[in-house]
Amino acid sequence: MIPITKPFLDKNDLKHIKNVLSSKILTDGFYQEKSEKIIRGHLKSKFVAVTHSCTAALEISAILINLKPGDEVILPSYGFVSIANAIVLRGAKPIFVEINPHDLNISYDDIKNKTTKKTKAIYVIHYAGNACQIKKISQYAKSKKIFLIEDAAHAFLGKYQNKFLGTFGDIGVFSFHETKNIVGGQAGCISINNYKLIERANCILDKGTNRKIFIKNYKKKIISSKNNKRFYSWVDFGSEYRAPELSCALLYSQLLKIKKIQSIRKKNWFTFKKVIQKLNTQKFYLIESSKKASSAYHILGFVFKTTQLANQFKKLFQNERVAATFHYVPLHKSKMGKKYCKYKLPITENIYSRVVRLPLFSDMTRNEINKISLLINKFFSLKY
Repeated sequence: MIPITKPFLDKNDLKHIKNVLSSKILTDGFYQEKSEKIIRGHLKSKFVAVTHSCTAALEISAILINLKPGDEVILPSYGFVSIANAIVLRGAKPIFVEINPHDLNISYDDIKNKTTKKTKAIYVIHYAGNACQIKKISQYAKSKKIFLIEDAAHAFLGKYQNKFLGTFGDIGVFSFHETKNIVGGQAGCISINNYKLIERANCILDKGTNRKIFIKNYKKKIISSKNNKRFYSWVDFGSEYRAPELSCALLYSQLLKIKKIQSIRKKNWFTFKKVIQKLNTQKFYLIESSKKASSAYHILGFVFKTTQLANQFKKLFQNERVAATFHYVPLHKSKMGKKYCKYKLPITENIYSRVVRLPLFSDMTRNEINKISLLINKFFSLKY
């Protein structure tokens, strides 16, 4: 089976992991420090912390902006469950909104329709690595004095008008899960550009303690005995959110070859786009970035004219041992989502069953690319 995705790994990744085991420093070490420095340099962010997952970063964001019962938080229904969980775990109410059919990103117009006096924050997703209407949404959030958090799990190093996605809002979160462009096994990070939120971040990351103030050097994890009155203690909400050193070592190794990984993904994505353009079909359209943005090329995705066509397409590919699958089921239609949402979202409900993803990863072989291309052509030669 050609999978939907797989990580781009080589002997250098193993070398850095072995370095961690040799050092016997398994937390808060060299690789955590270096990974954060590289990411901060790429994004030009004021604060970056590597977390054990993007889910952890989202939970931190909800604590940082003080979500509480009575607050409303806008988010797209078409997305992963982690945003919704971060919101409801603080007692706030998720307000699900529509997506734009052409790119499956959150609808700016519906954000405005769903904003009330109780709206505390807007969470956006840059779906497939493509920018949502982030500039307009950012300006709107500022005008309403609403927090803006960008879920850029798909979009590390994607841009809008030469500015990195995840850096427009107060907070940006990223994923380095096994399924993403670059990986830390299971890892993520949080980027903060609102100075008022940075001070608390390290405490929340460290189980709610001010440990970071006392232990700044990963090589010296013992607090000096010169002043016995100085101890770190519990000062805020928090949990064990930081990534372990093994994850950071793998992430560091991946960051060193990020240009190579991204350039190959982009090349592969455009190879498939050329195949699709030649078909000149009305049966589906490709999900792609706007002209003002630079994609992270995370997903090769299509929206079909009908659910029946989408299912027939998936069946053909799966029978030939090529992964072809749906993506998100709308959150507002889920068992948990129905507890918070009693209204319909017609666009989202109409489109989600017509979405299909095909494999896209950096070390696809020429044979794999050719096989997928031939199957795309075969599908459109058949009379469905």
